[in-house]
Amino acid sequence: MKHIIICLAICICVSSCSLIWWGKQELAINLNIPENYREIDNSQPIKVNGEEVSIVWEKLKVWDILKTPALDKKADYFDQVETWSIDDFSWYRLIETVPSLDTPVCTMQTKQLEFATTQFPDISFFVISNDTPFALQRFCSANGIDNLEVMSDARTREFWRQNGLLLEKYALLTRAIMIIDADNRVQYIEYADEVTSELDLMNALAFLRTVTQNQ
Repeated sequence: MKHIIICLAICICVSSCSLIWWGKQELAINLNIPENYREIDNSQPIKVNGEEVSIVWEKLKVWDILKTPALDKKADYFDQVETWSIDDFSWYRLIETVPSLDTPVCTMQTKQLEFATTQFPDISFFVISNDTPFALQRFCSANGIDNLEVMSDARTREFWRQNGLLLEKYALLTRAIMIIDADNRVQYIEYADEVTSELDLMNALAFLRTVTQNQ
């Protein structure tokens, strides 16, 4: 009986590892970064399920300076929350903002970004959401998110207020992806025209590869 239990435990471990390996392989297959990137047009209004919504302040544009107030790290308990700033990281940084990670689109693209960190080891990748630090910790643990810097703007809400990323009607971060340089100047930004739809992550990665290869 003891031998049977041990064998079952080994099989479960092997199966789990195989699933994890296969998941990463699937992401690798889907992470098809094009050779060239296209220019982004952010002139369209932002919509949620087809309904036009406004954001507080103006949209960020290329060459704007991103403001970097403190953000909360993910944590198990409220008394363990620490703060970070994007300024604590240097060189080019890719930042995705989302209303919440607890949606199918956000989950899929966050997993793609996690895999992308292996393709750009010198770049810091961030996901900033309105989720609490505790929800972020649970999400990352459940989805194998280890290399992304996942941060919360739920407590102060200063990041969205200062950077033209606030969906006024919903009091949530809009979906956007940007790349900033060492001076926090926006080099690339895409706002999702439809907040419930995907961003063109592959285009952002194509831009990132181009600018970093030219350094």
